[in-house]
Amino acid sequence: MPYTMQDVIDKGRYPLNDPTKVRYPDAALLGFGNDAILLTRKKRPDLFLGAWSALPGNLAFGDTFPLPDEYVPLVADYISGRAELIDDEHANSGRAEKLVMTFYEGLLT
Repeated sequence: MPYTMQDVIDKGRYPLNDPTKVRYPDAALLGFGNDAILLTRKKRPDLFLGAWSALPGNLAFGDTFPLPDEYVPLVADYISGRAELIDDEHANSGRAEKLVMTFYEGLLT
């Protein structure tokens, strides 16, 4: 079964310790997920070959994740990192930056 954007958001929420969705609304995390897809399209357009007529725009919660499954953890890490950077720029900045860098490094390998 293919992943949905909600699945990726839920994976990104796990390191944030916010299972009740109080600190990070799904809508904000979905926005970060959409940003990750756009950044992926910029850095790795080859991942979208054969789908040029249907390039992803702003995906909704139930939309199918548009990348191969091995990119789910990378996008989830990006979501977690972006959320932490906004939440508290000093307390977890090292971890947040690491999560975002994991995303970028994963795109280039």
